[in-house]
Amino acid sequence: MQASGQTVLAIRRVLASQGYVDIPSHGVSMFPLIRTGNICRFEPFSPEYLRVGDILLYVSDNGVLVGHRYHRQVEDRGQVRFICKGDSQEQDDPPLRKEQLIGRMISIRKGSVELRVDGLLLAGWGKIMIRLPFVSTCIHLYLRAVRKLRGMKAVT
Repeated sequence: MQASGQTVLAIRRVLASQGYVDIPSHGVSMFPLIRTGNICRFEPFSPEYLRVGDILLYVSDNGVLVGHRYHRQVEDRGQVRFICKGDSQEQDDPPLRKEQLIGRMISIRKGSVELRVDGLLLAGWGKIMIRLPFVSTCIHLYLRAVRKLRGMKAVT
């Protein structure tokens, strides 16, 4: 979702005052865990307490709100950068500055079901995505094949 500076500021204010913010998801970068229309709840956090596998809400360099999985920290010219990646993407996102980070996901609402990220199912999925990177490639190839098949069906 494209987000202006005002939108990001409003999200930060809601997080500060309410302690969480609910944002509807869009896209397939976190498929199959998160699908378009799922409601993702984010809480404020301190980067010092990040855990590999956390799903972070951040604003990209081109102003898009993104929720992707945190993989690691790197140092770039004396500055700490955060590396995230979508579960269905083959490549890491560009390194993030601390100022780009907005929140950490605590739950996903899929219809009437709410799943907590610290629950067995989501925590286990996070561990799989971090420890078995080829799973991302498989998901990516699956989504590519589905898109191609849908395109073929549209032609007939």
